[in-house]
Amino acid sequence: MSICSSLKSFSLPELFRVIEQEKKSGRLIVQGSLTLKQIHLSPVYYIWFQDGYLVAISDCINVRGLINFIENRGWLTSLLTNKLRTLCPTEMPLGIYLHKNKLLSREQLNLIFQIKLHQVYELFQLNAGSFRFDEISELSDRLLEIPWLEMTGHRMKPTQVSIYALRLINNRDVFADQLPEASFGLKRLLARPHLKLMPLEQQIWELSDGVTSLKKMAVLTEQPLSTIQFTAFCLIVVGLVDEIFLTSYTPKNSKIKFITDKNHSLVPDQNKESEPQLPSQGKESLMYNLLGFFRKKSSN
Repeated sequence: MSICSSLKSFSLPELFRVIEQEKKSGRLIVQGSLTLKQIHLSPVYYIWFQDGYLVAISDCINVRGLINFIENRGWLTSLLTNKLRTLCPTEMPLGIYLHKNKLLSREQLNLIFQIKLHQVYELFQLNAGSFRFDEISELSDRLLEIPWLEMTGHRMKPTQVSIYALRLINNRDVFADQLPEASFGLKRLLARPHLKLMPLEQQIWELSDGVTSLKKMAVLTEQPLSTIQFTAFCLIVVGLVDEIFLTSYTPKNSKIKFITDKNHSLVPDQNKESEPQLPSQGKESLMYNLLGFFRKKSSN
């Protein structure tokens, strides 16, 4: 199964969330416009996923990205790597094989993975481009396979990659059309966050009670509304909260009270009766469109 689309139709955060949620295995090809050259990246990137985890990143299709990186660092010679790539057992990440043979340390492999992750982080700045996701078939004669020679042995949840990348975004205008409205509220989708949150993210999570609007959150946290909207967007695209339309608003003279927990975070008073609420209307989440797109393709 293959899916092709533009980054304007489906953003990388939404795409990453669906890949994790559906536990997909396959190759994501991200091709940008001239923007890539402006941020000093290669024109095409190949990102590999296994069972919903990001496992490899490369800027070349010949499965030599990891080997080229090691050679360019001067850690191993090309003569040695050419021999090792043929000796590496099937379905064993090359990084693990090199570590077992004491040719690379854990620290070196971690450095490689982190540097390649930062290349993915920068891809989130793209405001134009396209992607293609090729899912690995379960057929025994499949042509597309997991690139073991590109793998360090490290892996990461795509939603974790997304939230790290979004925290580093300089030009937030890329996601301007996807930010929730100031009059909307948020509701938590999980009992507890599955990702480690920054202080402001934690505050917004705790205020996601289905009652408090983003505009009110800005007042309570003493942060600009634009910052609250972007932080809320980050929590939405990684699946921690969802935006909802509030049917009524808290008057200025409301006696709503907030208490402070041990971590000095703002938490709604549990004694306050919740106001009426309705599911979000007026704009449909692109993530749900993408999820339906994946499932429709899978059933064909």
